[in-house]
Amino acid sequence: MTQNTSIKNILTYGAGQIVNLLAPFLVALYVIPVCGIDKWGIIGLVTSLYILIGLLVEFGANLIGVKELSAFRNNRTFVKNYIGLNYKFRLVSSLLISLLLITVFAIFKVDKTFYWGLSWMIAWYYNPLWIYQAREQFRQINKIIILSKAVYVLVVYLLVKRTEDYIYVVGILGMSNSVFYAWYYYQIPKNRVSLKKVSVFIKQNKSIVISNFAINSYTQAPIFIIDAFLGNTASGIFKVIDLFLTVFRSYLGVFFNATYPQFCYMMKENAKNARNYVLRMMWGNAALLVVSAIVIILIVPYATGYFDFSEDVKKGLVFSSYLLFLPVVIALNIPYYQVLLFERRNTDILKTSVVGVIITLGLGIILTKNFGLAGICIMLYAVETYITLSLWFKGNKFFAK
Repeated sequence: MTQNTSIKNILTYGAGQIVNLLAPFLVALYVIPVCGIDKWGIIGLVTSLYILIGLLVEFGANLIGVKELSAFRNNRTFVKNYIGLNYKFRLVSSLLISLLLITVFAIFKVDKTFYWGLSWMIAWYYNPLWIYQAREQFRQINKIIILSKAVYVLVVYLLVKRTEDYIYVVGILGMSNSVFYAWYYYQIPKNRVSLKKVSVFIKQNKSIVISNFAINSYTQAPIFIIDAFLGNTASGIFKVIDLFLTVFRSYLGVFFNATYPQFCYMMKENAKNARNYVLRMMWGNAALLVVSAIVIILIVPYATGYFDFSEDVKKGLVFSSYLLFLPVVIALNIPYYQVLLFERRNTDILKTSVVGVIITLGLGIILTKNFGLAGICIMLYAVETYITLSLWFKGNKFFAK
């Protein structure tokens, strides 16, 4: 498979992701005026919680799972056994975590949005996108994403009519995803595996799952810090910022997902070609992000004039411009993250991620208390710069072989 094929995969996968990215904007433009910026903050908080929980349920499927299925794609027995094992673990973990969450929610008497969010647990169990990713069947992924997000947006517009209806937004997304994930899940061949093998599966993948959880923790941590120190309204403002960050991060996810299977395959055949391939893709990717950021910064002041945004939302949009170059920093670490994953340097990734979480919590709390949302911006740049330099230092030696 050539670089041109990978670019085609990125464009194909990216076409479906446009809907994935458009959906939150459409929902925000409707929900914020109806429910308020503070309720949007609660929605963002609950969403971040379930994103983190999803990593524990899927247990490395998007990383190790994709690698195993793509590297051994010609061994059908292995593929069906691996898929069966992953879903056996998901069944156990989703049930246990759901019971734990319900207990915690009842004890602390949390907002009802948290309960409606439990629909995400069903979606996390059924999610088959990682299998189609490993097969590089990006058109199939597009179908699932487009259908689920279209239904999500439509139902939100139909059901959310009053301020108190905000509690349904997170749950609607979870239920929409669950329906389409389940439909495609049952079409995938898989073997039944013994429950005893789950413990072996956990031991083999725990380090990369912990490191991936840590990476996503420092990504999701700002909303928890902001909500704790500045309140729901400030959380809502940040989630407006995060809409723009999500666009770029989702694009980076497309880039990672579309190139990682091919990178793994090439590493088995010729490490030098794999290195050249991923570095060329990285620099082209970074250049595109820089141009996109500049264009958005120039357009945003004019675009906001066409909408009846509150001052809080406008303030969020101003802050968002400071973060638009953050994904460029993130993009520079993708090749080194990929090679560390391939070389099973899970401990190196884990150490980097844990330090990233510590910096996020330490700097995040201090800077947020002293500088408000501006402090979060400073912290995010500091953390991502550290992560990129650390992964470069640890991963570059494998490219130098």
